Amino acid sequence: MRRNAFTLVELVVSIALFGLITVFLFGAIDELRKQQSFFQQKEALISKKNQIISLLRTDVDRAQAINVTASTSKDFDQISISGSNRSLYGIDRPFVVWVVLKAHNTLVRLESAYPITLPIRPEALYLIHSDLIGKRCELFRLYDSPKHRLIYLKFENQSPLIVETAK
Repeated sequence: MRRNAFTLVELVVSIALFGLITVFLFGAIDELRKQQSFFQQKEALISKKNQIISLLRTDVDRAQAINVTASTSKDFDQISISGSNRSLYGIDRPFVVWVVLKAHNTLVRLESAYPITLPIRPEALYLIHSDLIGKRCELFRLYDSPKHRLIYLKFENQSPLIVETAK
């Protein structure tokens, strides 16, 4: 007798094998999705750090004047820059202040065409642009030497950011 078709047992075995292969493939695809999500989060964090470093470097590098004021906490400095090389808002040679606010230790960058004094007066609020740089800042210091400036910035549960510029 000649067979031209599959038997019922052969079909059941092939369906069972196909099911097992499918289960393993879905497990592998799920693991790849988790890895992709993890690496996207890491890439976003690295991108944010690079933006902060670039912004700090261009603000501090070749500024006309820099004034560093220590806050009441020994871990934070207030950096006032006049004549920065970079404006996020199209201001020519802006005045920039980097400061850590008490609420959640929030690092903020302030920019204006006019000198910025803290605390900010209510009538000056509309003249100042503010950018939230990061929350839970543990350390923000500027170290000055005759030839270089070193800015040390550390956020909670992250590696520190160190920016070095020439004077």
